Amino acid sequence: MPTAPYHDGHLSVWRGNDVLSFIDGLSTNHVLDLQEGQFRHTTFTTAQAKVIDRVGLFHMGGFIAVFSHGPYWESLMAHISPRILGQDVTISNATDNNNFFVQFGVEGSDVGTFSANEGATVAHSMTHLNYIVASKNTQVPVDATPSDFHEWRTHHVIPWQGFEITKKHHAFACGLGDDVHPSKGCYIGQELLTRMRTRGKMGRELVCVNTDDVPPKDVTTRGLSKSLAIVRL
Repeated sequence: MPTAPYHDGHLSVWRGNDVLSFIDGLSTNHVLDLQEGQFRHTTFTTAQAKVIDRVGLFHMGGFIAVFSHGPYWESLMAHISPRILGQDVTISNATDNNNFFVQFGVEGSDVGTFSANEGATVAHSMTHLNYIVASKNTQVPVDATPSDFHEWRTHHVIPWQGFEITKKHHAFACGLGDDVHPSKGCYIGQELLTRMRTRGKMGRELVCVNTDDVPPKDVTTRGLSKSLAIVRL
């Protein structure tokens, strides 16, 4: 169960009675039924269905902790802040109080839940992959590098911010189809994503290929023998 640092991790705390409905109206997944102790991914998109960021939601009971990608934070806030208006939603940045890690090759994790122990919160984000948020004074054993993690996720076709998950692509193209709920209500970008799904015309898709089999311009993550690429269908 290797653990690597995630230097670009970001954590924010969202409070208020309208937080879940606010997030639900701005992102691709259905989150209104998220319960305390659960974790769920969702993706914020523009009106043109381009990805702003993929986030992970921790339901902490009295608030929602949002795990996101630091370099995308300003763009995300620029997108959501004007839309808060009179809703009961406040957002604070908790990044400086924490360190972030990814734990991969995990066996038997209960996807969609999280656990907290001795200053570290572990989210079982997807099969074989955990996110760890640890307070600054909590020691988390690290036995892998970010390069090790990216090599592993290449073979498992897992998209990542700064590589596949960028503002150039919509959610289906960069491998975030599981974040796009098939039957939820309106959200920004829904019309285009629904049309793509209904017509079966996604334009591009994320694939794992032999590094030399695709044009370099299509490669998003280059591995030792395999690479991830977003290719035209």
